[in-house]
Amino acid sequence: MTLNKLALCFVALFALELEGIASMPKQNTQCTTEEFRPRYHFSPAEHWINDPNGLIYYDGVYHMFYQYHPNDTIWGPMHWGHAISTNLITWEELDIALAPDDLGDIFSGSSVVDTTNTTGFKTDNGNDPIVAIYTSASEEGFLTQVQSLAYSVDKAATFQKYVNNPVLRDENSPDFRDPNVFYYGGKWIMSLAVGNKIEFYGSPDLKTWSKLSEFGADPQQGNHDGVWECPDLIPLIADVNGDGTKLDELWVLLVSINPGGPNKGSATQYFVGNFDGTTFTSFTWSNTQWMDWGPDNYAGVTFSNEPQGRALVVSWMSNWNYANATPTSAWRGQMTIPRTLDLVVVNRTADQYRLVSTPAEELQELRNPLHYLEYNAEINVLPQSIINLTEQAAFSTPLMELEITLNISKNPEPSFAICAHNTIGEEVCFGYSNAEYYLDRSKTTNTALNTHYTGALVSKAVREATEEVISIRMFLDVSSIEVFADGGLTTMTAIHFSSQPLDKIYINNWSKAGSSAILKVKNFKVYGLHCWFAEREGAVTTPTTVTPTDPPSAAAQYQVFSLGTIILLSLAHWVLY
Repeated sequence: MTLNKLALCFVALFALELEGIASMPKQNTQCTTEEFRPRYHFSPAEHWINDPNGLIYYDGVYHMFYQYHPNDTIWGPMHWGHAISTNLITWEELDIALAPDDLGDIFSGSSVVDTTNTTGFKTDNGNDPIVAIYTSASEEGFLTQVQSLAYSVDKAATFQKYVNNPVLRDENSPDFRDPNVFYYGGKWIMSLAVGNKIEFYGSPDLKTWSKLSEFGADPQQGNHDGVWECPDLIPLIADVNGDGTKLDELWVLLVSINPGGPNKGSATQYFVGNFDGTTFTSFTWSNTQWMDWGPDNYAGVTFSNEPQGRALVVSWMSNWNYANATPTSAWRGQMTIPRTLDLVVVNRTADQYRLVSTPAEELQELRNPLHYLEYNAEINVLPQSIINLTEQAAFSTPLMELEITLNISKNPEPSFAICAHNTIGEEVCFGYSNAEYYLDRSKTTNTALNTHYTGALVSKAVREATEEVISIRMFLDVSSIEVFADGGLTTMTAIHFSSQPLDKIYINNWSKAGSSAILKVKNFKVYGLHCWFAEREGAVTTPTTVTPTDPPSAAAQYQVFSLGTIILLSLAHWVLY
């Protein structure tokens, strides 16, 4: 050993000692609220929610309406609940916007700002009419569904039903619902879910409608294993060269389907193609693609009138297979974080495009500046070893955002997982093995909500990116995980229900011992996130105690190394060899 090498070893040891001295005492930042209550995702103070409806921006305010049952925590007579935000982060829950009437319950729909007063609803107060277009469903439920209007001239504070409702009906279609409307080519365009296809209608004034075309009746067009719901036709631009020099203006049709998803139950498929104001034509290659490959992302629709022109989407974070069985008490249901949708080019000649989802930029404001951990040195994660990413964090919270960049070898590729976990062995993991990503919630306590939930504990998605570098962004809340891999090319979302907070993160390389598969952590950042949910008076704040019956977690089956230990091991290898 040279003198220089010996000196470097002493410097490394001294640095590690200083790191330990400088480490702040850990603080508990968990909010006091109901068990399983999300802390920064939207959930109602009480009762049931499902699909987001009528997402719209007007005069500095984002409005989120949603399917709401104000009298129970299971699905029932649907209303439109209402919440508002000025920043897409903190939401204020308002009074019910739309309630059932003699035409039936208020099912899903959309909202538009009628800036040119095509409806004639505008008054002399100067506000543009905000018009909600929704499905009225009679007491027979799905047997009689028609489309109705309600409008507001006070910035969505109150709504008035149109006296001549319904504005569109089809006696021959029992599943005739979820209108999504936008203005294009001198007229209003409506996308409507009709059985297992989408019908398009046109109108000059939102009141009188004529059929334009349809899409999806061909069984080769997408997945037909369930009923089609909640369509959303949106224009997007694909940057062909990645530098803005060549742009393809295309259209993406979102269609939710239940059941029939890639990992059991509910999911949202999408189609990329062209729309000429009358007909949507899908590229063949885009059939049966999924906006999210996890089990809990459904009925996503975008904001109308979004001020930056973004395709900004929010989805219901649940699955019809077990939504009524989730173990919450006063409330049931929550929304995903807002996400921006974009198109990437895979093969332009073959019309191959992919939809990518990334967290809305506003979510950076959730980051708590006092709760931050960054590590920029490269770390080799050896086969059958674990790195505790949050070991040096001076905070402890289940509300975290992780940004991590990895490098993987080819032939052989490593198998790895990034897991949020707690001290009693519960964990939720996002991992990679055999060219597939997976999301695993099997090591949480409440895994037997019903047979459907038990059968969907592990979700999988083929990795489409081929680079050796993998970028991952992960959002963790008390009862959810949302993962964006490869720049949002693969997105996976799941809810989970652990008996204690998952407030630590590790990464493992579970390749076989002696394998030459290489996994390197290039860098990572962990942010503790703010909690904004305002607990209502009288909320249940004492969580129930559940004794875990699952086998020990992976953390107990591997040799665990801290970051400091890995540095020392690497130095020792360098010195000796």
